[in-house]
Formats: sequence, structure tokens, C-alpha cells
Amino acid sequence: MTNTIHNLTRTDDIVIVGGGLAGLFCALKLAPRPVTLISAAPLGQGASSAWAQGGIAAAVAEGDTPEAHATDTIAVGGGLVDEVVALGIAREAAPRIHDLLSYGVPFDRDLEGRLAVGREAAHSARRIVHVRGDGAGAAIIAALSEAVGRTPSIRLVEGFVAEALLVEDGTVAGLQLREAGNFQANPFLLASRAVVLATGGIGHLYAVTTNPMEASGSASPSPRVPVP
Repeated sequence: MTNTIHNLTRTDDIVIVGGGLAGLFCALKLAPRPVTLISAAPLGQGASSAWAQGGIAAAVAEGDTPEAHATDTIAVGGGLVDEVVALGIAREAAPRIHDLLSYGVPFDRDLEGRLAVGREAAHSARRIVHVRGDGAGAAIIAALSEAVGRTPSIRLVEGFVAEALLVEDGTVAGLQLREAGNFQANPFLLASRAVVLATGGIGHLYAVTTNPMEASGSASPSPRVPVP
């Protein structure tokens, strides 16, 4: 459901800016808490994650462990890996795969119905899950978009960009929004008790990038606006 922004001058919802993988996943994990999701492009479009063709590494196979996953990561990092962070991410990987399964992501399975796992790169075990070989990114975005659409606690606002944070007494209190692609449109102020920024990458700050056009790295010249 897409709501008209004119009716959203104030909300008690948690407002999430960004309709890519991070924003969709955050909105679903917050359910049934009320969430307003702001997306500049139609849901599922313009997200870098949708272009991802590789699989996801997670210790989901019998006999594999997050500790072994982290050890492989640290070993191949050549001294540049934060070991605490690597272990934390490795421990989160398998539960997040199961989250994605619950949201309808059709990961490839073997003949016995178990998750099919491959061994790639510097991994010492088979721990890479895929969707139809190289279609993980598009499949994940499609599944999460559908899950968001059927979750009643999520209110979707498409076609608007957040261009400034509203600040009150030194605390973020909402957002200044404007119709996407229409710089002449009047801004709208949306007051909120909490704001999550899930706006993706900054690929287009560089001359050459494989990111979608929406990953522009743009920012408002005045990113902090007092609440009137």
C-alpha cells in the first residue's frame, strides 16, 4: 500500500529511509511495531542488492561452525580483519539465512531437501548458499518486497526522498521529504519518534561504479533542520 505523504505530518511509527535489502529487512524484523518505509523508487527497484549474483556464506551445513567460518575469514584477510567483528558476523550468518527462509527466499536445496551449499574462495568448508545458481540478490529483494507488502504493520511511501533530518533539542525528531526527481516540489516535514537510515551505497560518488543510479551518495546542503 502506498500512502499520500500529505497525511503524514506526524507519526508515532519508526521511519525507515531506504527500500533496499537493509530497509526491507529492518521493517520486517520490527513487525508488529508500526513502521513507515520511505522509498525513492518503487519497491524492489534501484537496490544494489538486487544485482548481487553471488551466494551468501553461512555455517549452515552439518559439522560447520561460525568459529571455523571466522577463522577462514581472518586467515585470508592478511592481518586486516577485526577478529571480534568477523566472529560476530559469522555467528549471525546462519540465523539470518533462516530469517530469509521464513520470509520466502527460495534458496537452492539438494535432493534430500537440505540447503545446498557450495565451497568457494578461501572457505575451508561448503558454506555458500545460492538461489538458482547466481540469482540470490534478485530473489531476496523480491521475496522481502512481497513480505513487506503483506505485513500490515508496515506503511509504504514510494516516490519520496529524505533530504534532511529534523532536529529538536539536539535529538533527531523526523525528516524533511521531497518528491523524488522534482526539486521544485515543496518539502514535507514528517515528525517521528525514531528514524533508521538504510540508504545504501555511495557508488556514484566515483566515476566508474556497478551500482544502480539510485546509489548516488547525494546529500542535502543543510542536513539538519530545526523542527518548526
